[in-house]
Amino acid sequence: MKWTKRELIIKPYIEFDEDIEFDKSSLENNKLLLDVEDLHVEGDGTFDEVEDLLRVNMHITGTMICPCAITNEPLSVDLDSDYDECFAFHDTNDLDVHVVKNDVIELIPVIFQLINLDVPMHVVKEGIAKYPSGDGWRILSEDEYQKAKRSSIDPRLAKLREFKAED
Repeated sequence: MKWTKRELIIKPYIEFDEDIEFDKSSLENNKLLLDVEDLHVEGDGTFDEVEDLLRVNMHITGTMICPCAITNEPLSVDLDSDYDECFAFHDTNDLDVHVVKNDVIELIPVIFQLINLDVPMHVVKEGIAKYPSGDGWRILSEDEYQKAKRSSIDPRLAKLREFKAED
């Protein structure tokens, strides 16, 4: 999914409908996204020669593999999003517009950016029966935390337990 300005001048309307894959090395340093599977991109674009812009509408579907925030197990998260992107063949101050270099538009890096923006900050596996624990630590469920919070005494007031009122 790559077009030159010359191709767009000849054929100003483009359509695409492709399955794509990303190189695993591009996800190595990403702690929130482990993998992307069954990625499909479809859409169209229109080149405006007067404004020197290509406007692209895309629909991206697939499955993001993200780590569980509690257990770190891989979880599948559906990706189903629509995007409108604009590419300019000239310099612009508009942050929503991608400035094209060397008169070639490459859509794959932009798709990679868009998917990374859609990755959830944290995902939790439903129905976790046993929370992780270790030597001197454990993860509490929300109910356990609330129960411990109600039964604990503020350490600043703990000395008052020793106080006995005299009649």
